[in-house]
Amino acid sequence: MTRLLYIEASPMKTLSHSIDVAKQFLDAYRTAHPNHEIDTIDLWSQNIDLPEFDADMIGAKFAVLRAQNATPQQRAQWQRAVALSQRFNAADHYLFSVPMWNFGVPYRLKHFIDVVTLPG
Repeated sequence: MTRLLYIEASPMKTLSHSIDVAKQFLDAYRTAHPNHEIDTIDLWSQNIDLPEFDADMIGAKFAVLRAQNATPQQRAQWQRAVALSQRFNAADHYLFSVPMWNFGVPYRLKHFIDVVTLPG
């Protein structure tokens, strides 16, 4: 099944123009492709598990990727990043709603990209 992943990166919700445009696109997409799956990741929701990349996570990353003796805790911590990456990689198409953010991208979107582009 074809899968579209919608990444919502605006914290403003009902006040967000980027979300409004994305929702209009999604409505048209659903009409044109009723058999396609749409997965949504709201980067500002409490439901998204963006693992922190602190010293413990970096240690877990290197222990797992370099095939060292990773502890069960390190493997579990690394699996959080892998699960999010797999969800991202499973999509065939992507839609990002991104607000203007001091002429850059929201820090939660940057964090998400950092997680899903890790090796392994």
